Amino acid sequence: MTLCHLTRDMKASIRSKMLEINKMIEMIMETIDRGQSCMLCKIKDIRESAYELEVLASYLHFQSSLLPYIEGMDEIAQALAVFSKNRHGALIVVEKDKVNDPVLSAYSCTGVPIDAKVSFELLHSIFYPGGPLHDGAVIIKEGKIVSAGCILPLSKKKYTKKEKRIGTRHKAALGMSEITNDSLVIVVSEETGHVSLAINGVIHPIEVQLCDNLKEYGENSFPLIKNKE
Repeated sequence: MTLCHLTRDMKASIRSKMLEINKMIEMIMETIDRGQSCMLCKIKDIRESAYELEVLASYLHFQSSLLPYIEGMDEIAQALAVFSKNRHGALIVVEKDKVNDPVLSAYSCTGVPIDAKVSFELLHSIFYPGGPLHDGAVIIKEGKIVSAGCILPLSKKKYTKKEKRIGTRHKAALGMSEITNDSLVIVVSEETGHVSLAINGVIHPIEVQLCDNLKEYGENSFPLIKNKE
């Protein structure tokens, strides 16, 4: 199983979305003195388009800047797609290409040692609702799950950029991203199923869905961009 690679159409979509937002801003500037349209409605449209752009840009960053440095990402991606579909909350921290981050090593000691090769089946078992380790974080290094049920530092932030209250799992993702740049922090919302990256103290959404040819969970699945309607 392999990940879907960024296509020419996705790159074109990013450019198209930027041009769309730029056109909206120009229209507001042209009509601001005329009072012929609802400025608040236009600003809402810009905000929604900007969210869609953020989803695409986050995925581009995920694919081009992070995937080459992460061993076992196919298995992780497979698990993320299923977690998203079934709304199973998850928190995964993956160390980038053998950097031996001391921060990550310290927090891996707060959980239960696993020391096993990363796999979809193992991740699914750990984060299955009601399991003893599903509320904590999984820490992965060099293609191995070092520990599970880890306790991460909580960010002091209470709200997202869209003024939505942040839950404990997302606070932990943000908190970890605030103290290290050597790891990829991924969080899946139990409430919505949305997958996000936490980068430098900011949550960036990546909406995913299972491949159309998925016959049953865990088979031939990986994340794909799903345009927000």
